Amino acid sequence: MLFSERDIFHSSFLSVVLVSMFLILGSNAFGQHTGNGISGKISSVSGAIPAAIIEINHPPFQVITDSSGYYQIPHLLPGKYSLIIYAEGFVTQVHEIDVVESHQTYNFLLTLQHTQLSTVSVVGSAKIESPQATTLQEIQLDREYFEKQNAINFSQSLEKNPGLSTINTGVGIGKPVIRGMSFNRILINDRGIKQEGQQWGADHGLEIDPFNVDEVSIVKGPASLIYGADGMGGVINLLPGTRPKNDTLFSTITSAYQSVNDLYATSISTEAKRGKWHISGRFTHQNFGNYRVPAENFTYAGFVLPIFDNRLTNTAGREHHFSTQATYVGKTFESSLTVSQFQQNAGLFVGAVGIPNSNNLRHFGEQRNVALPNQNNRHLKVISNNTIRISESDYLEIDLGFQRNEREENSLPHTHGYGPEITSNLALGLYLNTITANIRYHKQINTATKSILGVQIQSMSNQFDGFEFLVPEFTSHQSGAFYFIENQTTQQLALTVGARIDAAQHRITQHEQPIYRNRVFTGEYDLRNPDIFREMGNISGSVGARYEWTANTTIKANLGSSFRMPTPTELSMNGVHHGNFRHEVGNANLTPERGYQIDVNIVHKRNRWSFTVSPFWGYYDDFIYLAPSVRFSPLPGAGAFWEYKQHHAIFTGGEALATLELWDGMLLTAGFEYVWNLNLETGLPLPLTPPLSTLLQAEYQFFTGRSKKTRLSFFIDYRIAAAQNRTDRNERTTPGYQLLDAGVQWRYHHLKLQLSGANLANTNYFNHLSRYRLINLPEPGRNVSLRLIVPIGIL
Repeated sequence: MLFSERDIFHSSFLSVVLVSMFLILGSNAFGQHTGNGISGKISSVSGAIPAAIIEINHPPFQVITDSSGYYQIPHLLPGKYSLIIYAEGFVTQVHEIDVVESHQTYNFLLTLQHTQLSTVSVVGSAKIESPQATTLQEIQLDREYFEKQNAINFSQSLEKNPGLSTINTGVGIGKPVIRGMSFNRILINDRGIKQEGQQWGADHGLEIDPFNVDEVSIVKGPASLIYGADGMGGVINLLPGTRPKNDTLFSTITSAYQSVNDLYATSISTEAKRGKWHISGRFTHQNFGNYRVPAENFTYAGFVLPIFDNRLTNTAGREHHFSTQATYVGKTFESSLTVSQFQQNAGLFVGAVGIPNSNNLRHFGEQRNVALPNQNNRHLKVISNNTIRISESDYLEIDLGFQRNEREENSLPHTHGYGPEITSNLALGLYLNTITANIRYHKQINTATKSILGVQIQSMSNQFDGFEFLVPEFTSHQSGAFYFIENQTTQQLALTVGARIDAAQHRITQHEQPIYRNRVFTGEYDLRNPDIFREMGNISGSVGARYEWTANTTIKANLGSSFRMPTPTELSMNGVHHGNFRHEVGNANLTPERGYQIDVNIVHKRNRWSFTVSPFWGYYDDFIYLAPSVRFSPLPGAGAFWEYKQHHAIFTGGEALATLELWDGMLLTAGFEYVWNLNLETGLPLPLTPPLSTLLQAEYQFFTGRSKKTRLSFFIDYRIAAAQNRTDRNERTTPGYQLLDAGVQWRYHHLKLQLSGANLANTNYFNHLSRYRLINLPEPGRNVSLRLIVPIGIL
């Protein structure tokens, strides 16, 4: 049965949503008229005239200022619009404007940008935000923000924003966490297509080239209504950068060095525009050695083992990434095709696969050698984005995607008694193909109301290889449809409401592992998982409001019902997961998760200071998680069984952010985040909960020279993380720590040179979300980074 009686009971929430939809649709039945548009001038407090981009939200439309700073947007329908202004080196501004029948003038003054912590919440832009961000908190990050981060991978570069953290595996592998949720509870959308890899594994990093990130929009809170069932914790949107207005051809060369693992990286990008065509491409190469830790030994299973030369052996690696994109922009049609390939070959610390000892912890050969065990990860993406303009205000978006994820773990042969003589080092190969189609129709119902009708379809196929077994072959088909409405009820009040229906089908193939003794087949089999066929479906929705209480204070609130189906991995996994140091077992009887979430965001802004507070609360019915059992695995070196379970749970907490501009160019920032959760069955916290954390930042920047085209900026960050003593059964506590980062950047036009340092005090500390914490390995030590960005204008 696709919908159970409990699903029907839960869907009573939908009645509230449907009534709200009816009220909104009936509240403003006005006709449409033709307006004369707006124009104005963009200037800056520094006296420089920035080359600014002005964008309206619906329908998405952009213009660029001329050499004197003037802009014009013609032929706008009467109504309310979000006007977004962004220029490189200046703070992105968002203004709500009222367009009437007559032509209007709007002039704006930009201020210098402080990019260590982004606090810009953008409302209404189809290009850079989720529609749900009208009533949910959103963070917008641009390329300049990422260029200033002292991070090796994309996930770690997000950690300076309240509510975001990372599950680390050493230096090169990280997974983003939003408000304590990760894995299959947050979505990574690359140009409108949900990224699908083996994201269920804590040791499986995110296959994103850190140099190929232009714009990122992060929605904190339940975003599953628009993006799909896995967005119950939040969504990270990777978006294309702004295209040049005039015909051009130019390249950029970025070189980087990091001392903690002697990383050398080079990334070359080329961009060209001619007429209606825009073409871009990027190639990135990274090479890094064994990374340094501020420790000379560590404890493993009660034994004190050495760390030779303060470096973790076999943590070196190499990465090669490329991407290319071609875009055609017509009067009523826009289409782009993006092809990218992520490729990583990285060593695995010997304590992660097998048992470390004084011999295999030694360095053999160069510090950049990648020996066994290691992993090879490849991720191919082909994405087609298409926009068809139906009228001046209505348009259709069609996103199509194909992904091929290949993950291969290599190690010395071992069979656990379940195989013949092995002639290959391929321990585990996982090969996942994903096809995705998303269709969204944006319609301006009247001057105050707009809507989105969307359909999403996804099909996955997984295969495996190697002498180990962890996840069986399976196929999975998922589909969903949603309807979302936003209404500007009054000048101060905006309401949103939406409903969604999802259905999924998982078909998992039985796997029997033949049993060998002394390399001779016994005729017996070990049943790892039976044939599993599951069909699931449910209904969810959300209601939200944004209220402009005063000219300086905005309040957002969102009540949402989210839904997540158990994945084929959670239903069928049965094998030794060396990356997590345990034998993990799925549960074929898992039922879908259901969440009820409340999110509030209050923002108060003055000329030189601002304050934001964002509390959240959520109740989750049948929350799925991994937990240790009282049974031990029969496989050698596997330890205890860790089984997928589900219980009711509560998540609550919040973030706070305060900024103070002491004078032009001098900004102080304080960010705070806390997550508290509880397993209602055991009375204990859920595992891998981030600790309370505070980040204090100071940044000073100023222009030099008579032309004011040279800019210097300095920053210093101080993070205070509390001890995490609220842990699940058999989960270790983690002491608190303090970290000091600092840096300086020099910039002339687009030429940039940056020197920065992380963990400058070389603090020996443990990250509660780090996989290596399980074997008592501290986080990386002092890391000094140097980055040079050289633009080359050809035409």
